[in-house]
Amino acid sequence: MGQEDDRGMENGRQTPEGGRVLEARKDFHHRLDDLYQEILRMGSDLLHTIEKTRLCFMALDRAAAEQIIAGDDHFDAYRNRLEGEGLELLALQAPVAVDLRLIIVIMRMAQKFERMADLCEDIAVAVKNIHADHVRSWMREAIDEMARRAIRLVERALACFKERDVEMARQLDAMDDPVDQLYRGFFKEFDRGREEEIEVVIRVIMIARFFERIADHAVDIGENVLFLVEGS
Repeated sequence: MGQEDDRGMENGRQTPEGGRVLEARKDFHHRLDDLYQEILRMGSDLLHTIEKTRLCFMALDRAAAEQIIAGDDHFDAYRNRLEGEGLELLALQAPVAVDLRLIIVIMRMAQKFERMADLCEDIAVAVKNIHADHVRSWMREAIDEMARRAIRLVERALACFKERDVEMARQLDAMDDPVDQLYRGFFKEFDRGREEEIEVVIRVIMIARFFERIADHAVDIGENVLFLVEGS
């Protein structure tokens, strides 16, 4: 045992100071595991909300839109808890190496998840102001495809974080390309037609943009996984 590890040991016996050090480390790892489990719960709740938002748009369901808007505080609370606990662990425990990077990544993910939830709220607000009669079938189909792909990206981002899978993390950027193509397609496909449809066109483009941003945030999580595993 090296000299540094001999702190808290006396004649081969653990001193009270050594016991306190061990207890502090156990407490740290217990709290770090709680932090890890909390970000996974936040991710699971977010996936449910994105799917609910997809269905909300497809049905133009105003009651579901209200529920999504009301639920945004849930994700604000998640972010506040995760950031507060993360900052406390950084300040009191001074973690290093992988533990330090894990705390930083969890805090970054909490920010990304909260922003995705904000985008779901933005979509719900737009849905409340769209009349179903003015939304063409191709608009629904294109946005549905964007939303499904965004959900798969978030699922994959969570999986590569849980598994520390750098190859999976690197694949996220390529998975995002079809979402970007679908978004760009709106500007090519829109036939503005009657003047009264202009407002619907604008709102649908906004919804497409919000789903595209959700996908972008999932790609960012993959980059954070690379930082966690590789430290760069």
